[in-house]
Amino acid sequence: MKTYSRRDFISTGAMSTLAAMYFKSDMLLYGATPFNWPMSFQSYGVKDMLGTDFDGTLKKLRAIGYKGIEMCSPKGYEKSGFGPLTVFSAEELRKKIEGAGIFCKSCHFQYPELKLDRIQETISFGKKLGVRDLVISAAWVKKDATVDDWKIVADEMNKSAEQVKNAGMQMVYHNHSIGPEYNGEKLYDILMRLFDPGLIKMQFQLAVVSEGVDVVNYISKYPGRYISLHIHDWNPEQKKVVPTGKGVIDWKKLLEAAKKSGISDYGLIVEMETKAPGDPLQDLVECYNYLQNLKM
Repeated sequence: MKTYSRRDFISTGAMSTLAAMYFKSDMLLYGATPFNWPMSFQSYGVKDMLGTDFDGTLKKLRAIGYKGIEMCSPKGYEKSGFGPLTVFSAEELRKKIEGAGIFCKSCHFQYPELKLDRIQETISFGKKLGVRDLVISAAWVKKDATVDDWKIVADEMNKSAEQVKNAGMQMVYHNHSIGPEYNGEKLYDILMRLFDPGLIKMQFQLAVVSEGVDVVNYISKYPGRYISLHIHDWNPEQKKVVPTGKGVIDWKKLLEAAKKSGISDYGLIVEMETKAPGDPLQDLVECYNYLQNLKM
């Protein structure tokens, strides 16, 4: 795997300004993060930049200090900003990612890509990309879905997850919410019963704190079930997702709970949209710096 030194970035004309901004000290790139977990970024948040300049954007994120990327399936997300990446094969994407000194252990897929009739195709793509985790980004159910509808989803995902496991990989479910509620029980808790814990791990979306959810309690409630976190914070006054440390989450308590729950050592995945005025990567810089300097 190719790595980039401080000199490499500074000696590249196109990267000199970036280097001056981000390499304020060698500690920015090589300093310790909580529990020495390398931090990744979710590709959806920078999809427009990746679609315009995949190689250059990867180098910029690596310059900030990020060591991993969580991809989204270009084919599955073709109409959601990843269309330009469909020209590359999985092998070509992997070569570009590793060439930037970045690892890719996880990829989001649309629900149809993980159904039984397409799971082998998706497993093949994942293997060529070099990932371990195949993530269900969302289950495609109607708004008024019943518990029985969700049972059908869970049953099929359990069957697909068995094939994923047999291929030496891991099926993961990503939640966008904790609700709705059925007979006094939240959907998330129902899914925790319906998903086979030996086959499906969970990726926890921290933005559910906006629903009044105690995220630390949820992670503590299901030890051993989680494999990764989508990192960001929530500002209740502004009612929006904000960089880590600028919201209401107690990060020390949360990360301690995540460690006890058995989160993987590449499980910190920052998900921020590139909407900061001026520098589109500023929010990702702030998230990285906050977590890097957090004293556990």
